[in-house]
Amino acid sequence: MIETQFEERWQDRLLAEERAKKEFTSIKEKYVIDGNVDYPEPEYLIRIGDVPTLPKGNLVAVSAKWKNGKTFFCDILSAIFLDSSTFINCENLIKQGKVRFIDTEQSRNDTARILKTIRAIIPEDRHDDIEVSCLRDADIDSYNQGNGDVSRYEFVRQSIEIERPDLVIVDGIADLIYNYNDVTESQDMVNKLAALANKHNCCIVVVMHQNKGSHDKMMKGHIGTMLYQKCSDVFQVEKHGEIFLVTHPVSRHCESNGLVFKLDENAIPRDGAADRHRQLQLEKEQSEQQAREILAAVIPQDGTPIKRSDIVEQLTEKHPFQRTRCYELIKQALATGWLEEVDRSKVRLKATADVSSVRPL
Repeated sequence: MIETQFEERWQDRLLAEERAKKEFTSIKEKYVIDGNVDYPEPEYLIRIGDVPTLPKGNLVAVSAKWKNGKTFFCDILSAIFLDSSTFINCENLIKQGKVRFIDTEQSRNDTARILKTIRAIIPEDRHDDIEVSCLRDADIDSYNQGNGDVSRYEFVRQSIEIERPDLVIVDGIADLIYNYNDVTESQDMVNKLAALANKHNCCIVVVMHQNKGSHDKMMKGHIGTMLYQKCSDVFQVEKHGEIFLVTHPVSRHCESNGLVFKLDENAIPRDGAADRHRQLQLEKEQSEQQAREILAAVIPQDGTPIKRSDIVEQLTEKHPFQRTRCYELIKQALATGWLEEVDRSKVRLKATADVSSVRPL
């Protein structure tokens, strides 16, 4: 009797294992990679320079310091996709498609400016392809069927599942959860958005602030860490005076050179490449002038040779400079032709050097 019960339990166990194996084999077919299949590259929405970006089925992040142009850059991404010709060396790669821009932070009045901005730089016949929503008054997690309302995430999900846009911008992702430093909340939200992008073959661009430190470009909190792990691309925006610089430091495929933009008198983003070139040229001239003014205090004006080491010693006495900084100044003055080499250890003021505008510091 005991042997019979043992045999029955053993048979039941074998049958259960066989059923589990068949069930898992069926599930595994959905996820296993076939080495004999050439899987297609993702479909990209736009091109920046020579590099395609905004891949369908993926998450993309835009980050910057507070008030440093994140939303304006998202306006630009939307406009490029909707066939704007404002930005040189950029183009849309899908001739027809829809954008859903979902703002979670600003008032309705400010969110309305997003729509006006994008429409100002795209062809009029594409105006109906951009829709902008303001979720500032929506709750994070409520789902009140009686009022016909949904949570912020549910609004995003239904916008994608029902309307099937190609490009979705969520500005910003931190407002979809209570605590961007909560590991569980952050991981759950990023995973859900990544799954939505993959399931419905769209590109979801999310906006996230960077940490407060001036040199810290990491996105804030645990959700920022998750975005670095899950996003196919990360763009960063920095403001330099009136110029905004966009860099593309993270990409699973190929990093672009980014782009430059500025705001016109109506706060509409325009291509800023020419302005950036002028800005860099001015900064270069100012740097060269500063180097000459610093060196003028120790360089003999009659062209008498002077040792590099003597220049460095005198400069470190006059200014709180490191020795390396002093040698960089000498190298810069040589490169611009203000100084010339006499031998390996000595330099002198070049005979043709213009010293009329140089005032020793």
